[in-house]
Amino acid sequence: MKSRFHMLRFAGSLALSLPALITAGRTSADEPVHNANAQYRMAFDALGKRNWSEARRLLLALWAKSHTWDVAAGLGQAEFLLDNRAAGTTYTAFALANVPPRENPKTVERLRAALSEMKETVATVRIVVNKDGADVIAEHELVGTSPLVHEIYLNPGTRLLEARLEDGGHAQQMLDVQAGESYQIALVVAHPLAQPALVSASSPANSRATGELTSASGDHDGASRNWTPVFITGGLAIAAAAIGTGFAIDAHSAKSDGAKALGNAEAEFGSNPCTPAKGGGSELCQSVEELQDRRKSSSTVATASFIAGGVFAGAALGSYFLWAKPSPTRLDAWLVPDGGGVRFAGSF
Repeated sequence: MKSRFHMLRFAGSLALSLPALITAGRTSADEPVHNANAQYRMAFDALGKRNWSEARRLLLALWAKSHTWDVAAGLGQAEFLLDNRAAGTTYTAFALANVPPRENPKTVERLRAALSEMKETVATVRIVVNKDGADVIAEHELVGTSPLVHEIYLNPGTRLLEARLEDGGHAQQMLDVQAGESYQIALVVAHPLAQPALVSASSPANSRATGELTSASGDHDGASRNWTPVFITGGLAIAAAAIGTGFAIDAHSAKSDGAKALGNAEAEFGSNPCTPAKGGGSELCQSVEELQDRRKSSSTVATASFIAGGVFAGAALGSYFLWAKPSPTRLDAWLVPDGGGVRFAGSF
């Protein structure tokens, strides 16, 4: 309710400030442009009157023709105030990221304030996929193609995230998210014919073959090797390495972005710009702090994933040399951002 109150408070002033900016520079004599200008004016007039449904209808038609920052700003308000909060936050983030430098700084500040309010009501999620070119899907809606350079926003609750390749490769994860929280996840896309990497698998013994071999040799030296543990632990090692690589890339990106943000802060506030006496608490310094936190968390996950990958690789090697006969076996394995583990049950 608090966030909705703040949105209602600034929605009217933002809606009234945008029509003049929208029509500026769009005075061509071309008839379709005049029609578009008229539709813009009608849409933002509806926003000014708080007729959110009508504004949304008009703006969606304009968005289908051209993805512009001003249409996104209006859609962000309309969707959010119709309780489509994730959609509203997404449009507003697009608007803020694409405002031309020449626009009125006050409009930019209003958009920034709106986005800050909206993000308190949704979850912010950064997704890393182990393969480029995969469609990234959230709650059955396409949100981009990997590598996904922008964050996505989700309404609180249990949400389905997916990555799909044209060859049928697919990964999915259910994620429980809360309002105002940030998450980082990795989706590992496997070939459609490959055995899933994160599994609990069992391999029943072939009792007839075991009996024949035992009676012929009296021991297990000639027994055929059971490859199931090798395949599974090898797959886990590859999956862990892919996750570690994805988060390592994200950590490097955050480090680079953080250096740029710190440079901007130093340009405005001088050396040690983010001390309380200088720019502490400013938007620039908040951005620097967020990027530094993101780099640390991604580095931690990457390190844990690489360690888990080494454990699984060692387990695969051990399985190859030690699992010398087919026998009742079971392998349980798991991999989480903070580490992983593997448990074997069977005879050597």
